[in-house]
Amino acid sequence: MFCPNCGFAVDKNIQYCSNCGKAFKTDNISLIGFSDKINDPAFQKYKKDSNSWSAIFASILAAIAIIAFPIYGMATGELEWPESLYYGIGIGSMFILIALIQILKRSLEKTWDGVIIFKDTYKQRDFRSRFKQYDTVYVMKIKKDNGHTKKHKWRNIPGPYHYYRVNDRVRHHKGFYYYEKYDKSHDSQIICAACNFFNEIELDACKRCKCPLLK
Repeated sequence: MFCPNCGFAVDKNIQYCSNCGKAFKTDNISLIGFSDKINDPAFQKYKKDSNSWSAIFASILAAIAIIAFPIYGMATGELEWPESLYYGIGIGSMFILIALIQILKRSLEKTWDGVIIFKDTYKQRDFRSRFKQYDTVYVMKIKKDNGHTKKHKWRNIPGPYHYYRVNDRVRHHKGFYYYEKYDKSHDSQIICAACNFFNEIELDACKRCKCPLLK
């Protein structure tokens, strides 16, 4: 681990920094560093279940499209048979293809480390609404150790934006969306790497998905 005061590499079991003398709180010392709990079988099960549900959901949407288009064609007369069936098969295949691409993308991802270098918010018009409404867009940029930059945007979702701070060192774990902080010693909550649910820092497992919390 590294001293949060001077950044000097220290043993995780000591109570003070041998370089600057900074005392560590013994109850928070385990909250500094990347966790090896990501190797817990619960995470692999969660990824497997997520992929299965993605495939099932896409299959249901595909079946609905294949059934609905012929019914719509017969009811309105706008689509003749078998053209309506072909439309349904095309749309249904698109749903399945999107799910397969998402599953493949998650399987090809790699674990990487980086540092949060930028955060900002701005207002953006919601053109889907009949009324003149504006959404708050939260922006965060992470500079990877390989020099590349990863940009995130959340619309009207402030939680992740406020959880991370500029200069936080983070780790992206393969197959998951949110990031593990290196230093969690100042946090009262921790975000689940699997389901993205916010939990009290004192807990060992996520209240929603039961995966171990990375600390």
